[in-house]
Amino acid sequence: METSEQIIQERTHFRDRYSEYSDTQILEILKNHKNYQTIAVEEAVKIAVERQLINSEQDLFGPDFQQSKTFGFTIFPEISTPFHRERMIGSIFRFVYLMSLLPLIYGTLKYAEGQMDQTYLGWGTGVVWFALSLILNKTRKQVVFLPLLIILFSVSAVVFVRILKAESFIFLDLAIWIIATLLPLFFILYLRKLLRSIQN
Repeated sequence: METSEQIIQERTHFRDRYSEYSDTQILEILKNHKNYQTIAVEEAVKIAVERQLINSEQDLFGPDFQQSKTFGFTIFPEISTPFHRERMIGSIFRFVYLMSLLPLIYGTLKYAEGQMDQTYLGWGTGVVWFALSLILNKTRKQVVFLPLLIILFSVSAVVFVRILKAESFIFLDLAIWIIATLLPLFFILYLRKLLRSIQN
């Protein structure tokens, strides 16, 4: 059972945290208040009232603050809370960073075979991908997605041509190529959508 001191600390924590939130973020918390702790919602309500975003806590019973469920298929899952959205963004960024290892490993393997042109291509692609991912994470600018997509489609096209030119066509190679193209594409586009939702 929480003591009064713990409750005060929690209130102070949420108060300080939400004070830095924009009006849009505060309203988003209130619209999805059922997903938050009671204390968190109470502090968000206080801030919203101070900013004249709502009149009182009673406004939460209005239709504008009742979370509506949407049915139907969606490619990118909707995330209702800023906390979970940031967690998802962090997870996707870790995946994007790891993607840079694939061309680096490829370059290293080609180095062992003495194919220096392929080595430099692999290492260069890996370094550029990692650098772009780092810039995107720091700046959150949408323009960075374009070179990432160009690299992804360029590498995918090269690999696809090599699969077609192989002496013996292996269906498994094609299946791996499809997965290796669509999976990063999904995460990059999902990340783009999440970052846009924060900036709007």
